[in-house]
Amino acid sequence: MEIIEMLAPLGYKCRPGISRTGFRGITIHNTSNWNKGANAIAHANLLRGSWKNVTTSWNYVVDQDRAVRCVPENEVAWCQGDGNGDGNMKTISIEICDNSDGDIRKATDNAAELAAQILRRYGVMNASGYLFQHNHWTGKDCPYDIRRGKPYDWNTFVSKVQAKLNGTSSSGGDQVLTVGSKVKFNGVFKINELILPNSKYPNGAIGCYDTCYGSPCGVDDYIPSGPIAKCNSDGSNADYNAILNKGDYWKCDKEFTVKAVELPTKYLPNGVAILEADGVRFRCDCGPLYEVSNS
Repeated sequence: MEIIEMLAPLGYKCRPGISRTGFRGITIHNTSNWNKGANAIAHANLLRGSWKNVTTSWNYVVDQDRAVRCVPENEVAWCQGDGNGDGNMKTISIEICDNSDGDIRKATDNAAELAAQILRRYGVMNASGYLFQHNHWTGKDCPYDIRRGKPYDWNTFVSKVQAKLNGTSSSGGDQVLTVGSKVKFNGVFKINELILPNSKYPNGAIGCYDTCYGSPCGVDDYIPSGPIAKCNSDGSNADYNAILNKGDYWKCDKEFTVKAVELPTKYLPNGVAILEADGVRFRCDCGPLYEVSNS
């Protein structure tokens, strides 16, 4: 699953730019828009067009192909319906598309993957207590489909998020990476270690515990800094020319070719992909990667 950004215009009712006041978790919705073509991009375009002056919005909307970020994670999205309550002010919202020409199972699976990524970024490794139905805040019958067991019920959804947090699903969900697979990094990560430019890393390198199974980074786990962009915690304002520092957030839109793979083990449950950047090969947990093609 790819994550793209189509931000709602700042300063309108849908996105006034109010900062979240804390983090209690993630609120899950279904769009309940069964029209053909009502996918994630179509919903993102609503906030950029006819809905920009409506007090309705969401942080993410997800379909079978991608997640679209519409309001930055650190800003309030008017999605939970509880005014200035904790739903709006302290949770990140994910809308799941249920358009009639889409794949609701894949869209819901993608939402579970996105939810796990977000929780992990906030240091949460137990999904229980951090995932909320829209119904929790206002009593609304939402997420409509999940509450009817489509494609599965709420407990199954929470279990899927937890499995991804535990790393018990195969690399990136049901994908199996092979030599020659084209992959990209999926998400926003934090720089935990930093290596200044040297003979091995002419542009420097970063160590990221999300991509190397925890701390400390192994000798071959450092990612060359060349293709890395400094960004905000929600992925916005990416700058590929910025100076990187420990504690910064980063993303990478570059496509990599898998040079080798290490199969999953008890301690490496997602498996490991060997990638290359700046002429240097490095190891990466397959979990944060998504496959673009396997040609």
